[in-house]
Amino acid sequence: MMEKNLNSFLIILLIKLISFVSNIHANEVLGCGGFIKSSADLDFSKVEVALYTTQGSLKVKTDCSPSNGYYFIPLYDKGNYVIKVNPPPGWSFEPESVDVQFDGVNDICSLGKDINFNFKGFGITGKVQIYGNKTPAKGVQVELKSENNQKIGHTYTDSNGIFSFTPIIPGKYIVKATHEKWHFLNSEHQVTVQTGNTEIPANSLIVSGFNVVGRVLSEGFGGFAGVGLLLYNLKGQNTISKCVERNIPAISNTDSRYDEKPLCYTTTNKPNGEYIFENISSGKYLIVPYFENKNIKFHIEPKFLEVEVLKDTLTVPNSFDVSGISVSGKILVGPNGRGIPNANIKINGRDVAVTDKNGGYTLDNINTGTYTIQVTADNVQFNDHTVKISITNPALPDIYVNGFKVCGQVVSKTSHNVAITKQASTYHTEISTEANSGAWCLYLSNGKYLVEVLTSSEEKARGIQFFPLSQTIEVDSSPLDGIMFSQLKAMVIGQIKCLSDADISCHNTAVTLQALDSSGKIVSQPIVTNVKGGSYNFDNILPGLYEISVPNSKLCWESNSYRVNIKSAKESVPIFKHTGYIIAIASSHTTQISYKLKQVENAKSHEAILTPGLNSFCVEKAGTYDIKFSGCHLYDENVVKTFSTNSQTPLNVNAVKHLNTVKILSTDRVSDYQVKIFTSGKNVEEFVRFTTTGSKEDGYIVYKYDFYLKYDERVKITPVSDLMLFKPETKEIRGGSDCVDSAFEFTSTKGLLINGKTTPAINEAKITLAFPKNPELSSLVAMTNAKGEFKFGPIDSILSVELSAEKESYVFSSFDSATNTFKGHKLCEVIVTVKDESGNKLPGVLLSLSGAESYRKNLVTGEDGTIKFHSLSPSQYYLRAMMKEYEFQPNSKLIEVKEGATVVEELKGNRVAFSVYGSITSLNGEPFSNILVEAVSFDDHCSHHQEEATSEFNGHYRIRGLQPNCEYRVSLRSGNGINTNVDRSLPKEKIIRIENGDIRDVNFIGIHPITFVDVTARVCASQNDYYKSLKIYLYRRGSDTPLHSQRVDTPLNPKNKYNPCIMVFFPRIPFDGKSYSIELTTSLSDKNYKYNLPVAQFVANTSSYFTVLEFKPELRTENDLNQNSLSAIFLIALVGIIFFKQELAIELLTIVWNKVCTFVQEMLTKTKQKEISFEVDLDESEIDKIASSINAIKKKKSKKVN
Repeated sequence: MMEKNLNSFLIILLIKLISFVSNIHANEVLGCGGFIKSSADLDFSKVEVALYTTQGSLKVKTDCSPSNGYYFIPLYDKGNYVIKVNPPPGWSFEPESVDVQFDGVNDICSLGKDINFNFKGFGITGKVQIYGNKTPAKGVQVELKSENNQKIGHTYTDSNGIFSFTPIIPGKYIVKATHEKWHFLNSEHQVTVQTGNTEIPANSLIVSGFNVVGRVLSEGFGGFAGVGLLLYNLKGQNTISKCVERNIPAISNTDSRYDEKPLCYTTTNKPNGEYIFENISSGKYLIVPYFENKNIKFHIEPKFLEVEVLKDTLTVPNSFDVSGISVSGKILVGPNGRGIPNANIKINGRDVAVTDKNGGYTLDNINTGTYTIQVTADNVQFNDHTVKISITNPALPDIYVNGFKVCGQVVSKTSHNVAITKQASTYHTEISTEANSGAWCLYLSNGKYLVEVLTSSEEKARGIQFFPLSQTIEVDSSPLDGIMFSQLKAMVIGQIKCLSDADISCHNTAVTLQALDSSGKIVSQPIVTNVKGGSYNFDNILPGLYEISVPNSKLCWESNSYRVNIKSAKESVPIFKHTGYIIAIASSHTTQISYKLKQVENAKSHEAILTPGLNSFCVEKAGTYDIKFSGCHLYDENVVKTFSTNSQTPLNVNAVKHLNTVKILSTDRVSDYQVKIFTSGKNVEEFVRFTTTGSKEDGYIVYKYDFYLKYDERVKITPVSDLMLFKPETKEIRGGSDCVDSAFEFTSTKGLLINGKTTPAINEAKITLAFPKNPELSSLVAMTNAKGEFKFGPIDSILSVELSAEKESYVFSSFDSATNTFKGHKLCEVIVTVKDESGNKLPGVLLSLSGAESYRKNLVTGEDGTIKFHSLSPSQYYLRAMMKEYEFQPNSKLIEVKEGATVVEELKGNRVAFSVYGSITSLNGEPFSNILVEAVSFDDHCSHHQEEATSEFNGHYRIRGLQPNCEYRVSLRSGNGINTNVDRSLPKEKIIRIENGDIRDVNFIGIHPITFVDVTARVCASQNDYYKSLKIYLYRRGSDTPLHSQRVDTPLNPKNKYNPCIMVFFPRIPFDGKSYSIELTTSLSDKNYKYNLPVAQFVANTSSYFTVLEFKPELRTENDLNQNSLSAIFLIALVGIIFFKQELAIELLTIVWNKVCTFVQEMLTKTKQKEISFEVDLDESEIDKIASSINAIKKKKSKKVN
């Protein structure tokens, strides 16, 4: 029996292993792999294999296994690629590259075939360096010559300044470096190749320096010649610059960081203002402009430029600008007047200067041109002035004051108009005073003025008059102030009567007076005074209707306001009588309160109902009252317990929680129910107990718990029991704005428990409980503990269940229901976890594991950042991590795996590049798939980096590997055979800048190519009756058979005088760029009508074509018919003349022949238009001659008969 069980277990173990290995294979990533092969002993770790696009853009690169030369490159997108081997400089391989058309199915990589590279030979390598700069010299042409100076070949240095020649046979050679712009210190070196690679010693080829090019410009003149430029070297900086050193001006540098004496000197001797310093070594320099002409003061900005020469000709990005000249002017009171100090000068609205004590100012560094000068100063006013400044006229005109500030006051709380009239002048103006202060100000020129306050008829009727009636003032080149007007006013008196227990708030209450208009509307600001000794008064009140009131916020009054019409110098107001004290309570919910006076023993209790919002009521006695609340709400801990009539603010009563009752309806009686709750805003779970109410509902035993919840507070309720099942299993209750008697009800029934374990004890094995006969139910999962134990339940006992166990690197037998156990067996494995620089798990990393017996496997990490290599035999394994946009530490590792062991490794990935995400859709939102999108950097420091990707079935794309701090131009690729299903995109391109993260939503709208042309014609006949005679044709050029023909439709009402024209829609024709024509024909008789048939020609190279064809026949007249009759007579006469008068016939035929030839020639010059009627024009003399000839013949015939 035991042997039978053991055999069964081994069979299950074998099946599990096969399934396990198959599953691992299914998760392998697609990519290209192979070996670097060599018969010689090579260090394979120095060889790199890279994946490029067919345009030469690098997609990804990897190094090779140092033990066997194995490499693997993951492929993310379908497309055409080139795999190249990148050996150390001078090494040669065959082949150097392999083209791959990756489709994910039938290509060499998808089929799992190796792409191998064979080592071929050695070479010469070297490096071109830049003096004083660790940066390599890129793009230098290096020529290889034999010992007898015969050219063998040439190449260019790469981005590291390295060059190589391979394969090279032993011998002596000369290496020479050249560049069209750069200067060299050492440009040649002799080298001998013997065995192996030959590396040229460092500093054998050195670039000595570069040119520094800049410009000096002048606004409005372009380049500015004649300016000198001095170059100063950074202190302590070694240089071998060989620039011009003679005739250097002795100008000392004031910047302590640079040498005092200049290193080089040059001038802008070109019309465009360009200057050049030649052969300048790498380093930092100071360029200072210098101008020798002392007669002209020019401003050159900036004063200096700091530049750094790196590894190429430096074009100084900033130019020196001759920015302007200096001009001066004055601000005066008037002609020959005193100057105005501290005046602010603006040029075109920008502050530029402030005048000195004499009113003078200077504008430094101003360009030539036309400017608007604006002047502002205290208590004076100026007009704007437009001036023209030029080098020949470096001066400004004097500017005089236009007006002086004049101020006064009308003593009134309301605004009035003040009229100002200039004597002996037509000048007149009005100004309104400020409402409160009565002040007014304006600017006036020198002269005498009459000032008066204007009052309306209504104001005069109310007795309002200002004194004096008018004033005469004189403005004499200075500001003027203190012009006063005032008015007479009345007094208002009244009394307050307070309760005996009233405090100072009543005796010193404030009384307010406000003016009213005739309709009783308030028309003025309130005037407030305080009661003293029970009385109050208001002084200086204008006559009119007023409202006098006392505040009703804390005190109760018999009446808190009266209206009084003030007509005399003294008016009395009715007495204000105090009746009680106002209590204000703001309540959040409807609730009932009771209150009673606290200081009085056995005081009577009063009740009140508070509604949501502000509530107020009066109490007759002053003092403190006790207050109590009743209801289903809970209030905050600071809720009021008393209120006082002395309180200055309303009391706030805020119910923060409301009753929500939850019930459990149980089929079985238990002591109580433990329920797990999770309340929003808390980070911990809590447990509460539902207790029985002793009652039943619909046969269920009722258990309940009262929750007091805040508004929108959420409580997730999950009943917990080892035996009972609940429906639902959990429920979230949300607090409302009021109480709820029954918020929710759970039902509870008894369930089934399942307990089991693994043999031997296996911790964290995944046990799955499935319901095969109930597929709508989700499977349950449990993890074993350290003892291998697991537990399920309670579950519904009527359900059919099925148990299974799994754990990576383990296989399990079927569940033995007799012993409630699983039997398990452990396999060898390597577990690799990859994390990013922040310690987070990193998905999408390709892990390549290779080892003895040709074992190799390439897998990609999931969301957990972990890969487990299963079913491994004991051996040494080589592990390598790869993912585009990341560098890993360590990059590779040798792992020793022993029998049954689990080896755990952790790798760290640092992100060094980023992605751009986007989509391509049509105008109607449909996705474009298989569209090639590229990102190309356009700044030099990013080396014009290029990456590309192909859009997926949903139109989405992702371009990987974009470098930080680089700007890219993202667009759809163009070219022959590329993106044939897209004509263009909107927009054409997008500019992005990569910082330290991915960029999303870089979307494009694709436009489908145009494949057809819509052709439409509008036929317009001169009359509606003509349409039924027309037929229209569409021809392709060179074909006599029409592509389409149809009769032209007839208008719905042909008798109508309105002629609508008829639209003709042809079938769509191909967008082929060929020529087509549209023609009209008619069934009208050419004997009765004269007409031209129009023809329209076009080329099918646009999406649509429209033309208008006009048909305008003319009815032939009687004269036309007579001409036709004459033609018939003419033909008959010709026949007769031919027989009887041959000489005359020949003469007539000659005339007719000439006419016919002329007519045919005219017909040939017309473009596809036909003149239907054939007419031969004969003048009257010719017709008479023909008629006389015919008559002569008739006469001869008559004589013969006789």
